[in-house]
Order: sequence, then C-alpha cells, then structure tokens
Amino acid sequence: MHTSHSNKKKSLCKTCSKSPSIFFCQGCHKDFCNDHAKEHRQELSKQLDNIIQEHDNLQQNLFESMDKSRTYPFMKDIDQWETESIEKIRQIADDIRAKVLDIVDNRTVRITKGLKNLTKDLTKARFENNFIEYDLKDWMDKLNKWNKYLNSMPSISIVQDEKDTISIQKININMERNEFFHRVAGNIKIEEHGQVIIANSNDLSTVRCVGEYSSGQHKFRFKIEQFSTNNWICFGIVSKDAPIQETSYLVLTSFGWIANGWILLDGTSQPGDNKVKSDIIQDDIVELFVDCDQRILRLINERTKIQQQLDINIETCPFPWQLHVGLRYQNDRVRYLKS
Repeated sequence: MHTSHSNKKKSLCKTCSKSPSIFFCQGCHKDFCNDHAKEHRQELSKQLDNIIQEHDNLQQNLFESMDKSRTYPFMKDIDQWETESIEKIRQIADDIRAKVLDIVDNRTVRITKGLKNLTKDLTKARFENNFIEYDLKDWMDKLNKWNKYLNSMPSISIVQDEKDTISIQKININMERNEFFHRVAGNIKIEEHGQVIIANSNDLSTVRCVGEYSSGQHKFRFKIEQFSTNNWICFGIVSKDAPIQETSYLVLTSFGWIANGWILLDGTSQPGDNKVKSDIIQDDIVELFVDCDQRILRLINERTKIQQQLDINIETCPFPWQLHVGLRYQNDRVRYLKS
C-alpha cells in the first residue's frame, strides 16, 4: 500500500465510508483511512499466518505418511509372496544338496567298508606274524586304490533344467489413484469436485483427467448419465505431454474409441468394430482398462460384456499416459465412478 497523492480528490475509506482515504492497496485496489489501513494489514497478516499453518500441517502430514509407508497393508502381501517364493527355491536347493551329499556319502561308505576289511587283515597279520611279500603288495595296492578313489571326486556341475521350471508367479502393482476430471478444452463444465462432466454446447470438447500412468494395470469406470441419440462420445488415453485440444481424436498420441463406431489410433480416427456403434447407450457403465506393462487399452461395456482392445504404440504415445473423455452434444453427461 502507498499514500494517496494529496493533489487528487480525496476518496472515502472503503471500510467506514466516512474518513478520507490516505492509503491505496495495490492488491485489492481499495482505499483506506489510517485506522482501517492498519486493520487491513492485520487481516492480511492473519491470512498469511493461516497459510503458514496450512503449510506446516501439510508438511507434518507428509512426514507421518512417510513413516506409515512401510506399514501399508499390502506390504504384508508382498512379504508373504517373497516368503513363499523363497520357500520354493529353498526346497529345490535342499533337494539338490541331498543328491550331492548322497553321492559323497556313497563314496564314503564304500571307502570306509574297504578300509575296515583291510584293517582286519593288517591286524591279523601283525598278531600272527604270518605274511609274505605277496600279502604286502596286495595290501599296498588296496591302500592305493582307496586313496585314489578318495581323491578322485566325480565332476559335478549345476545345469538349468529347461523342461522342469520352477513356478513363481510374478506380482505387480495395481494402483487405485484418486482420479478425477481436471483440465478442459472446449465448452465442458466440471462438477461435483471433478467427478462429473457436462457438455454445454454442440461443439467438440475434451476433458483430461489428473492421473499419470507409466506402469502397472489400472481400471477406471464411467457412467454415461446423459447421452444424445447422435452417439458421439470418446474414451481413451493420451500422452501427458501432448497439448490438450477440443478435437481430442486428432491429437497424435491419442488412442481409444468413439461411440459412433470409430477407433482412435495415433491421432487418426478409423472405422472400428460395428458392435461399438450400437453397444453404448445412456446409463451404461463402461470400464477402461489400462495395462502399461503390456501396453494395451481395453474398453468393456458392463451391460453387454462386449470388449474392445487396442495395442498402444509407445513410440507415438510415450509415458506417462492420461485419461481423456470427449463430448460433442449439449447436455451429454459422464460421471467418473470411484472404486
């Protein structure tokens, strides 16, 4: 705020409308008298304090969330999968160890048995003192035999058995995000905190959701609450970095479906399955399944169970992906259904 110029006609304070103003606020563009200028500054300071408090609360919540991240319920599922997978591997390793030890034990048993018989012969010879050169040579040959057998371990190696593979099912993350309609291009109204979109005119318009997806599998459900007889509504994905525009189906990275029977591939619309045109009607609920790992997109009508699937070209539609919905006719209405 600064002091008003004295050579201009005095305006009244916007608060009391009595005292002449001596301060003008550049923020709210209002004039204040001396007393109410101080009150105004105090009010702004109070608002700043509130913002700082909100900032501190958010930071505290963030720290608490970080502390709790290791205790999420699904962490137990990951730990259980890890334990079961390790147990499968441990069992196979124990079986192989047992086979190796069996080979070694068999050798040990044979050598032990041979030395036991030789010990009897040597003890008897020493006691009776009844042996000749032939006996000495025979005993020495036996010692050489068992010594050579002991030091000549068979060649053992570990090989991969391609026919008998261990079955460990890979796990992945299915992240349910707090999705909602976010950005608009054209004449679409967003209501109910981002859960509903309504077309305000008979013009092509697009709304893009807030979530970003680069990995895992994700399911999203939409209810078509109002739908004109012209059968034009678009569901699909687009690369986040692609500019948002009213004609969503012309965006280069766009993949999806239009309810009039066309599909969207690399920003071009092409005739699709004839089932699609008559498939979607008012009050239908459709599911959009996004598989980032397999790079596929699937549209499912829960009423008819008809499914449509597209392979996504990652070169023309790079990660991260975002959902987008296009409307064309006035009062058409779509609701995002929370999981």
